[in-house]
Amino acid sequence: MHEAKYTLDPAPDIWAASMELLKALRDGELEGCRPEYREEFQIHHTENDFFDVTGPESEIGYASFIPTITAGHVLKRKWFTEDTFARREELTPGLDVTLDRFGSYLSEELGLQVRAMPPFQRVRYDIQCESMRTGHVYGIFLDRCSLLAASEVMLSQCELEYLRSRSVLDHDQDEVLHEMERINDWLRGHLSSRGWATEHTYYSKRSFLRHAVDLRPELAPVMATPTPGNPPQEVPEPT
Repeated sequence: MHEAKYTLDPAPDIWAASMELLKALRDGELEGCRPEYREEFQIHHTENDFFDVTGPESEIGYASFIPTITAGHVLKRKWFTEDTFARREELTPGLDVTLDRFGSYLSEELGLQVRAMPPFQRVRYDIQCESMRTGHVYGIFLDRCSLLAASEVMLSQCELEYLRSRSVLDHDQDEVLHEMERINDWLRGHLSSRGWATEHTYYSKRSFLRHAVDLRPELAPVMATPTPGNPPQEVPEPT
């Protein structure tokens, strides 16, 4: 997965910002690209129970449990040691795992070494941008992540990501990256002209949560003390 990010500071009203960006695409401000037909806009509002995966070395990254509107959770995993442009991503839907078993599922079933991080709420607005020349579809996402236990601790970002291609022909990876660079140049100008961001970043949700816990250790979820045959588990905070 390839993505470019911008941290929005000061953070705008992301609904108004997404509507403005969508209108710019509809008006043809990005030459050769238009909102994707019948898929131009999506809304996501989720909670995330997030784990920093610290080992084994080949598995380092993060794992996040996201509830679905039907039942169970989606497990979202990303593999990376440092924040970077290209990161491997995998989604596993339909997991029947309860909150108190998240940590033990990762350690027992997947053999991971993990550290529970503060759960957060994520609101995201997706704008789907399609190239008229190549049929490649790119997502421009504006999101706001705030900690459930401290809503004032938040991160607002704009992300650009390659999603898929309409063409039945094999696509050239270099062509995708070149086209993505052109869209990114336009997006940077759009954000910069409004005073929201001027330079892209690779700053991840994992880094955001690590920094939040470093500054405020009391935000870290309490973990049960591990014993032989009993891997560490997250202890839910009292309600």
